[in-house]
Amino acid sequence: MISVLLFFLTYVSGFILAFRVFPIFAFVLYEAVYFFNPESRWWGKMVPDISYSFFISITLILFVFTNFEKIKANRIFAVPQFRWAFFILFLYCIAYTYAAIPVLHYNAMVNMIKLFIVISIAYKLCDTDKKFDYVLWGYVLGAWYISFYAWQVGRNSGGRVEGIGTVDAPDANGLAAAIAPSIVLCLYYFWTSKNKYAKVAFAIAGIFIVNAIVLINSRGAFLGVAISILIFMYYMYFSSFQRKFQKLSAVFITLAGISGGLYLADDAFIERIYSISSETEVNEEQESGATRMVFWAASVEMAKDYPFGKGFRGFNVYAHLYIPEGVNTGRKVNRTVHSTWFEALSEIGYLGLFALIMMLYYCAKTTQKCKSYLKKNNQVDQYFKIIAIQASLIAFMIAMTFMNRLRAEILYWCVLYTAIAYNIYVLKRHTEDEPVVTKLGSVR
Repeated sequence: MISVLLFFLTYVSGFILAFRVFPIFAFVLYEAVYFFNPESRWWGKMVPDISYSFFISITLILFVFTNFEKIKANRIFAVPQFRWAFFILFLYCIAYTYAAIPVLHYNAMVNMIKLFIVISIAYKLCDTDKKFDYVLWGYVLGAWYISFYAWQVGRNSGGRVEGIGTVDAPDANGLAAAIAPSIVLCLYYFWTSKNKYAKVAFAIAGIFIVNAIVLINSRGAFLGVAISILIFMYYMYFSSFQRKFQKLSAVFITLAGISGGLYLADDAFIERIYSISSETEVNEEQESGATRMVFWAASVEMAKDYPFGKGFRGFNVYAHLYIPEGVNTGRKVNRTVHSTWFEALSEIGYLGLFALIMMLYYCAKTTQKCKSYLKKNNQVDQYFKIIAIQASLIAFMIAMTFMNRLRAEILYWCVLYTAIAYNIYVLKRHTEDEPVVTKLGSVR
C-alpha cells in the first residue's frame, strides 16, 4: 500500500507542479515513472492499467506548443552531442531496411524515436540552473525508489535481485547500470545542500542506492560507481577551486563512504567483485566473464562481413558463425555481444560505433567548456555539479562496456544532462554577453 500511495502522490504532484510551477516538472515525473514502472510491480494490479508515461509524453508535447516563444531559443542542434545522437538514430532507422530481425528492429526503433522526442522536449524546457536541479533530483528520486524496492524484495535468484527492472532494463545488470550514475549526484547534493533536511534526504537516497548495487551484485556497475566516486573525490581534494572546508569535507565523506561500504558489502558481493580479477581466461567447460571478450572479437569479425551492421540483435543471429567452436556460450549458441561499443558495431556498423564515440567525446568537450566558464566566473557549486555530471556519465560508460545499452534511457539522459549544462552555462551566457547593435551601428 505504501508503494501505491507513493506512486499516486508522485504522479499527481508531478502534474500539479508542471502546470502551476514549471513545465519541466513533467519530465521530472517522466524520470520517476520510468523507475516506478507500475506495469511490472507486485502492486501494479492495484492501480489502473494505463500507460502512465504516455500521458506524460503528451503533456510534454503540449508544453512545447504553449511555450514555443520562450523555448525556441534553446536550439537542439546547437549542441554537438545531440547532432551525433540524432545521427545514431538516423543510422538505426536506416538499418531497418536490412535488419536481420525486421520486426524486433522496428519495435526498438520506434521506442528509440519516442525517447529522442522526450529528451528533445526536456532540453527545450530546461533553461535555468534551478530547473536543472529539478531534473537531476527527478533522476535521484527514481533511483532511490527502485533501490528501496530492491531492499524490500531482497536477493531472489542466484544471489541477485531479478525481476524488478525497468521497461528497457529488465535484467539485474541493466538495472544496476541505470542507477549507478545517481550515486555521485547524491554525493554532490549532500555536500552542497545548505538545508539539513535536504542533506539527510540525499544521504538516505545514496545509502539505499549503494545497498541496491550490493544486492544486485553487478560487477560492471560496481566498477562504474567506484571510478565515478574516485573522480569526484579527487577533484574535491586536489582542485584549486575550493569551497570553504572542502578538503575537510572530502576526508569526512571518504571515511564515511568507506565505513558504509564495508558495512553494506556482504560475502556474496565481495566474492563476486573478487571474481573480476580471477576470470581472466576463457573456460571451455563453462561460461565466464572472460567469455565476453570472445563475443567482442566475434563482433569485430562480423563487422568485416557486415560493415553497416545487421540491426537490432543482429549479433544474436550471426554469433554462431563467428564464435570459435569449443567456447561455452551458456544455454544458447546465439548470444548478445555484452558490450554497448560492440553492440553499436554489430547493429549499425562502423559509422554507428564512430557516432557513439563522437557523441560521448562532445559530452566531455562541452562539459569542459562549462567548467572553464564557471571557474572563470567563480561559480564553485555549479563547477562541481558539472564534475558530478561528468562522473555520472563515466559511471554509465563503464557499466555499458559490459552490457548492451545502446538504446538505454539512462545513456541518453546522461547525454541530455551534459547538453542542458552546455546550454545554460555556455550558450545562453554567450548570448547574454553579446552586445546589441542598433541600425546606426551604436552598441547598447
